[in-house]
Amino acid sequence: MGGSQSRGFGNLLSRGIYILILTFGAMVMLIPFLWTLSTSLKPLSQALVFPPHWVPHPVLWGNYVGTWDTVPMAQWFLNSAIVSIVVVIGNLVLDSLAGYALARIDFRGRSLVFFGVIAMLMIPFQSIMLPVYIVLRSLGLINSYAGLILPQLVSAMGVFLMRQAFLAIPREVEESAIIDGAGRWRIFWQMALPMVGPSLLTLALIIFMGSWNNFLLPLLVANNQNFWTLPLGIVMFQQQYYTNWPYLMAAAVMATIPITIIFLVFQRWFIQGISTTGMK
Repeated sequence: MGGSQSRGFGNLLSRGIYILILTFGAMVMLIPFLWTLSTSLKPLSQALVFPPHWVPHPVLWGNYVGTWDTVPMAQWFLNSAIVSIVVVIGNLVLDSLAGYALARIDFRGRSLVFFGVIAMLMIPFQSIMLPVYIVLRSLGLINSYAGLILPQLVSAMGVFLMRQAFLAIPREVEESAIIDGAGRWRIFWQMALPMVGPSLLTLALIIFMGSWNNFLLPLLVANNQNFWTLPLGIVMFQQQYYTNWPYLMAAAVMATIPITIIFLVFQRWFIQGISTTGMK
């Protein structure tokens, strides 16, 4: 009896410590966002006061209105939305096709192609941005939506993610469909894709957040403000001799609202997709 009570107390204690560690970690990660939110509501005179004041006084909600009126935020929101949505759709189609081929179709050089995908995961965009710029410029895609979208239409991470998801599907399911007369395309569209729904949603969320927050590619491609996305536009508030920190932080808060809402709505499926992708 004493042993079971002791084990129960030990489990309760370890669970409590685990919760405390997670809570502390969550608070540490929330501090930058809380500071951003606090600064966005302060007068400019309080933005750089040391020691800092966490609670703004007075609270200036007008900073958000001023931010929206000072720069073309609506156009930047629209550009980010167009680019991110098209990039997500392109990745869902192309990454799933490539992932399915690498997982289920035996062809010569399949292992070599897969190793190439793995190698691409290790190459940062900074190392290839010059060739990307030269290609886009030669095609006349500078200052265009196509120039912002095409380099992001396929992701090595997405191909790897979808390959792992398709590998988790039992082969017996496909063999039964083949016996029933189903072709490869029908198996892919009507059977395989619905079975990896959580992984598709996970891929969509990851790609959307990556595209929405992408700064380097728009900086490389978009010289015209009409094609700027939010991360690039926010830099306008940083000037050589003067930075309006409340406006800058207000723009940053507004830029995080869409991805925060999307993640909160779909977080259950996101976690499920991450946990099931590496089952095999």
